[in-house]
Amino acid sequence: MKVKLFVKYEPLLRIGRRHLDLESEINAWLGENRAIKVISIKQSASGGSLNPSVFLISVWYEAAA
Repeated sequence: MKVKLFVKYEPLLRIGRRHLDLESEINAWLGENRAIKVISIKQSASGGSLNPSVFLISVWYEAAA
């Protein structure tokens, strides 16, 4: 099993649409790797009022045979 990590700092800033950048990056990678079998997708976030937010998406998959 393999994993691909996607990280975006401050994805939900009111200025701009950085969350769409994250979506586009993940969708582009999935589109380029259509032969993989996705096993699991996990999301984690950290940060708060004093620290910048960070989103981490992990895609666990099996490589094409």
